[in-house]
Amino acid sequence: MLVKPDVNLVARMLILQHGCACRDLAEKKADELDAAGNRRGLAYWRRVLTAIEEELSPSGSAARH
Repeated sequence: MLVKPDVNLVARMLILQHGCACRDLAEKKADELDAAGNRRGLAYWRRVLTAIEEELSPSGSAARH
Protein backbone atom coordinates (compact mmCIF):
# COMPACT_ATOMS: atom_id res chain seq x y z
CA MET A 1 0.00 0.00 0.00
CA LEU A 2 1.29 3.43 -0.95
CA VAL A 3 1.46 5.83 1.98
CA LYS A 4 1.07 9.53 1.21
CA PRO A 5 3.72 11.74 2.80
CA ASP A 6 2.62 14.09 5.54
CA VAL A 7 0.90 17.13 4.03
CA ASN A 8 2.80 19.61 6.22
CA LEU A 9 6.13 18.02 5.38
CA VAL A 10 5.40 18.20 1.67
CA ALA A 11 4.35 21.84 2.03
CA ARG A 12 7.56 22.74 3.88
CA MET A 13 9.72 20.91 1.35
CA LEU A 14 8.04 22.70 -1.55
CA ILE A 15 8.52 26.06 0.17
CA LEU A 16 12.21 25.35 0.76
CA GLN A 17 12.77 24.21 -2.82
CA HIS A 18 10.60 26.69 -4.73
CA GLY A 19 9.79 29.62 -2.43
CA CYS A 20 6.53 31.39 -3.19
CA ALA A 21 6.36 29.64 -6.58
CA CYS A 22 5.36 26.50 -4.68
CA ARG A 23 1.76 27.78 -4.61
CA ASP A 24 1.61 27.65 -8.39
CA LEU A 25 3.18 24.20 -8.46
CA ALA A 26 0.67 22.82 -5.96
CA GLU A 27 -2.24 24.41 -7.84
CA LYS A 28 -0.98 22.96 -11.13
CA LYS A 29 -0.69 19.49 -9.62
CA ALA A 30 -4.21 19.75 -8.19
CA ASP A 31 -5.54 20.88 -11.58
CA GLU A 32 -3.83 17.95 -13.33
CA LEU A 33 -5.33 15.47 -10.90
CA ASP A 34 -8.75 17.09 -11.20
CA ALA A 35 -8.59 16.85 -15.00
CA ALA A 36 -7.62 13.18 -14.69
CA GLY A 37 -10.58 12.53 -12.38
CA ASN A 38 -8.32 11.60 -9.47
CA ARG A 39 -10.44 12.86 -6.56
CA ARG A 40 -8.19 11.45 -3.82
CA GLY A 41 -5.10 13.03 -5.35
CA LEU A 42 -6.96 16.29 -5.82
CA ALA A 43 -8.05 16.32 -2.17
CA TYR A 44 -4.47 15.59 -1.04
CA TRP A 45 -2.97 18.44 -3.09
CA ARG A 46 -5.65 20.83 -1.93
CA ARG A 47 -4.57 20.01 1.64
CA VAL A 48 -0.95 20.62 0.61
CA LEU A 49 -1.95 23.98 -0.83
CA THR A 50 -3.77 24.90 2.39
CA ALA A 51 -0.68 23.91 4.39
CA ILE A 52 1.50 26.07 2.12
CA GLU A 53 -0.80 29.04 2.68
CA GLU A 54 -0.65 28.49 6.44
CA GLU A 55 3.14 28.19 6.41
CA LEU A 56 3.58 31.35 4.35
CA SER A 57 1.04 33.45 6.22
CA PRO A 58 2.57 35.99 8.63
CA SER A 59 0.36 34.82 11.50
CA GLY A 60 1.16 31.16 10.85
CA SER A 61 4.92 31.62 11.04
CA ALA A 62 4.68 33.83 14.14
CA ALA A 63 2.65 31.21 15.98
CA ARG A 64 5.39 28.62 15.52
CA HIS A 65 8.23 30.77 16.90
